[in-house]
Formats: sequence, C-alpha cells, structure tokens
Amino acid sequence: MLAPATLRAELCTFRPVSTAELHLPPRTLASSLGRARRSVLGVAAWLVAASLPLVGLVSLLLREQLDLHWDNHRAHFTIFLAVGLGVFMLAYAAGDAANRRGDARVLLISLAFLATGGFLSLHAVGTHGVLFTHEYAGFKVANPIGLVLAAVFALASAFVDLRPSFAPLVVRYRAWLRRTVFAAMGVWFVWTVTELPPLRAPHSEGGSHSLVAGLAAVGMVAYAVAAARYWYTYRGRIALLQASVIACFVLLAEAMVGVALTGERAWHASWWEWHGLIVTAYAVVSYAAHREWHDERFRGLYLPTTRERVESVSVLFSDLVGYTTFAERATPAEAANVLNAYYAAAVPLLTRRFGGEVEKFMGDAMLATFNTRGDTPDHAVRAAGAALALQRELTALADANPGWPRLRVGVNSGVAVVREIGGDGFVTYIVVGDTVNTASRLENEAPAGGVLIGAETRRALPEGSVVEPVPRLCVKGKQKAVDAYLLRALPSS
Repeated sequence: MLAPATLRAELCTFRPVSTAELHLPPRTLASSLGRARRSVLGVAAWLVAASLPLVGLVSLLLREQLDLHWDNHRAHFTIFLAVGLGVFMLAYAAGDAANRRGDARVLLISLAFLATGGFLSLHAVGTHGVLFTHEYAGFKVANPIGLVLAAVFALASAFVDLRPSFAPLVVRYRAWLRRTVFAAMGVWFVWTVTELPPLRAPHSEGGSHSLVAGLAAVGMVAYAVAAARYWYTYRGRIALLQASVIACFVLLAEAMVGVALTGERAWHASWWEWHGLIVTAYAVVSYAAHREWHDERFRGLYLPTTRERVESVSVLFSDLVGYTTFAERATPAEAANVLNAYYAAAVPLLTRRFGGEVEKFMGDAMLATFNTRGDTPDHAVRAAGAALALQRELTALADANPGWPRLRVGVNSGVAVVREIGGDGFVTYIVVGDTVNTASRLENEAPAGGVLIGAETRRALPEGSVVEPVPRLCVKGKQKAVDAYLLRALPSS
C-alpha cells in the first residue's frame, strides 16, 4: 500500500493520455467512435425488428385490458395522412430502384407499399368531420382493402424467384401494374362517395362485416406466408433490411388480426393499436432502408438474376470522328462545348424516345444498351432506329457548326451477361460478352455520318429496311471476319 506522500506524488504526475500516444490520430479515433455508435444503433434496430411482432401480438390479445376510448378525428386525419404520404415516398424509392436495376422482387414490394400508402391516404382523407361532413363506409374500410391488395404483391414478391419466367414479365409490365394500383384507388374513391352497394351504410372497419373479416383472414395468411418465405430465403445471410421486411409483414399480418378482432370498437385502444401496427411496420422498413448505402438502398433484396443474368441485348457505340484533332486546334472551352451539345442531344433521344440506357461516356465516345432489364423484346429495332435518329440529330448539329466533328455509330445484337460489379460505395451493372466487343469494332469501322450494324441486328429488322452489305469484314481483335451492313433507313423512319 502506498504512503500518503507517495500517493499524492503519483496523482500530481497523472495526466490524460493523448490520441498520439495511443497511436490513433484524432480523425481515426472519431471514426472509430462513429462506427461504434452506428453499431449500437444497428443492434438496437435489430432488437426492435425482432421484438415488435411479439409486442404487437401480445397487445392485440390483451385488447380487453387495454381498450380505452380516445376519439380524436383531427389527430387521426393528420397522423395517417402523413404516414400514407410517407409510405408513398417509400414506394417511390423502391420503385425507382426496381426500374433502374430491373428487379422484380423490389418492384413487387414497391407495389405493396404503393397500395398500402394509397388506401391509407384515402382512409385519412375520409376521416369524418375533417374534409367530409358525411360518414362514408368506403373510407372507413379503405385500410383493410389496401392491406389485402398489398398482401397479394407481398406474397408474389416472396415467391417470384421460383419461376424464372415470371420475373421478366413483372418487369416488362411494371407500368401496367402501377396503373392498376392507382386505378383501384380511383375506383374505390368513386365507389365510396357514390355509396354504391355494399358501401351504403357506414360500417366500421371491424370484423362485424363478414366480407371485411374474410378479407382480413386472407391478408393475414398472405402476409404470414410471405414473411416465412423471406425468412427461408435469407436465413443464411439475413441483414437488417431483410429482417425489417420480415418484421413488416408479420406486423401487417397482426394488423389484419386486429381488423378482424376489434369489431365495432372504433376509436378504442385496440382500434388505434392495429393502425399503429401498420405505422410501425413501415417505420421499421424506412429506417432499415435509410441505413443502407443511399445509391442502392434496396440492393439487399435483389434477386440473384438481377445481380447476374444472361440477356438478349443490343449494344450501340458512337464516336466523334476526328475529335482529337479538333480538340488540338480548339480551346478547351470549345472542345467541351462540342461534347456538351453532343450529349445533350444524344441522351434524351436514346433514353426517352427509344428506351435505351446510356451506360457510360468515354471522352467523345458513348455506350448505350437496350433490353438489359429484359423488358424490350424489340430491342434491335429500337437500337437501329436510335442510331439513325442520332445520326440525323448530330449531322444537323455539325452542319450548323462548320468544323465540328461528325458521328459514326456501330450497333450489334446478341446474347450478353449483365452482372453487378462493385460493392457499397460504388456499384455498376456492366454488359459483358462478344456482342459488346463486336459492337465496338463495328463502330470503329463505320464511316463518318454512317451506321454499321451486325448480322443479328440485321436479321431482327423489319421488311423494307434499307441496308448495304459489307461482307467478310475483318475487324481488330477478332480471328474470324464478321458480316456487317451499312444501315440507310428503316420503314418507319
């Protein structure tokens, strides 16, 4: 044991240990602390996602003890309209990711979110005494109807991987599916305000109405099966996003139990509670998506066939002939103006008019692809039409600016692999294969102001297309000669 004098001396010499002495620069220490905080938040989110379904079930079963009355129409309107709009935003984010990557699972999930958000908003808008003085039965039961419609999409998303032919169909008809959801919302609104049977009397959302109770039972089973299927699919690599979707579906299944059990007890605690289950379900998914890398928030749910698939595609390469020489004699600003004018004309034409994807710019060259999502079976005709339209636009631009370089274009069609490259921080989906390499070589051989296409593209063009054969063309890097065609015109152009 130290003597008092020795102890005082030790305390006087004590000083805090600096980050330098710990061999940790301040930024590194701050980064470590930040990671620790994020880890704690992640664990907390996991615990919430795992425990909420159990909490929801217990609270529903104890509804008799918890069933206090609270009647507040304005609070109901404000809360659930805000939640409905929030779920709409979540649906938009998921739908945007599905469109960009052509993923059927995330697309179906976005449709489930869209249905829930839409009908939840109708339910809020129809709150008695806020925007409508009359009490409409259709607005009162809009929530269960939206949940049942969403359950169909949720169930489909859980099993979409079992049939390889189903996913491309979903992606191809994604616009039609979205219109169907919006049409269902519109029909329900009109049906409600006109009070057509069986919405003539102001029934509650509870199970006293046999049809609503039956729909609730169907929805409960669909959500439960979807949750089980998601758990089975991701059980070996489950992360927060997948866990949040499973928790969401379990909570929605419990909400459907609440629909069937609350009976006529509107504005009581058990009635508010199943509404709260819906809110919590989507709050959990929103938080999990927010924690993902912002450019690919739903990447953890992508199908394996989204990450890598074989697809019949068309590839378009373009290049400005003599641009290097032009840039040598021009000022940097003039050279940049040419590229800006070129891309400003080319990108909308390729993407909006012909449904292609601009993959990358490479100086004065550009790569665009068609049908990488499997939703444009006429991709060869689109690519050929885009090439001709691109030549017309850029030729007119060069004619209006003497001395500007002219364009050459190569198009080729065939089978390629579309696959994900990268990880969190940077992800891209590249098209790989001889189809791509040949398209690049055809562009190199195309004349200024011309379009050179491959044999597969030529075979896919309609009767009446004007082409000029260029047989047995030897191109750099290929051992065998290729058959090519100068494309002059399409029947519709």
